[in-house]
Amino acid sequence: MLRTPISDFLIAVLRKAIHWRMSNMLPMFAAALLLLDAPQSRAEVGESNPGFFHYFPAPPKIKLPTINIPFFTDDVKRARRAYNDGNYSKALKYFRRASEDGNTVADWFLANMYRRGLGTPIDHPVAFSYYTRVTESFDPEDPDPKRLRVMVDSQLYLATYQRTGIPAAGINADPAGAARNYLRIASTYGHPGAQFALGVMNITGDGMKKNEPQGLKWLTAAARKRLPEAQAYLGDLYWTGRAVKKSETRALMWYTLAQQTATPEEHGKIIARYHEMLLLVDGETRLEAEARARIWAEQYPPE
Repeated sequence: MLRTPISDFLIAVLRKAIHWRMSNMLPMFAAALLLLDAPQSRAEVGESNPGFFHYFPAPPKIKLPTINIPFFTDDVKRARRAYNDGNYSKALKYFRRASEDGNTVADWFLANMYRRGLGTPIDHPVAFSYYTRVTESFDPEDPDPKRLRVMVDSQLYLATYQRTGIPAAGINADPAGAARNYLRIASTYGHPGAQFALGVMNITGDGMKKNEPQGLKWLTAAARKRLPEAQAYLGDLYWTGRAVKKSETRALMWYTLAQQTATPEEHGKIIARYHEMLLLVDGETRLEAEARARIWAEQYPPE
């Protein structure tokens, strides 16, 4: 069993309308964009897009043996087809059956479905338990990169649960511990979700001493990977002048980029905010923002 700081934490605790004001909207928007409420996008688990950001984790530096358990069993394939068709109740049935057979990807899908309330009421304690199963069952000698992605993504959400706590499960919030785990995930695997979380926490001083310059570095790193939440957060900072010099042009630039990688079902607030900003700036600002966004997008195109 792979032991990580997160798994040590888990073992211990498991036994435990638009109302935007242009000058003070950032705290409300930041809360809306935290990872539990803004699932990541543009994943690549097989050929589907089930809900975690596409990134490239560092491969484990070990000798890789022959894999014994297939990543996609028949039940998982049936479940994924139902999931992609929006038939979540049917997907749950097959994912649960595959989970009982020890399939890691089924556990990961179930965790996301319970976290997001797809085919079932939102149940964070249950999601927490499935993410835990993924991380605890991960074999570092498994040569399949998809399992590594699923494990890292699960660690990210466990760190977020660690950050916010789960009162219904008796899990207290531990922002400082979460920050350490985000740092490990960001440093080891370059996951943009962890980079975004570290950026917000450095800006706000949540779980650590406030360090706005460092926060901006983390946010920019996530923005380079075109994470919509990071791009939108930077847009809010420039709109309000918090941690940066106020600039409507740069604010709209970041929102222009954010809406390019946002999806309506996951990032409706980002898209709505972008269209609101378009109505609040003059034509010259809009043209300059769009030009800046094109230059950035050419340098850092969406995956």
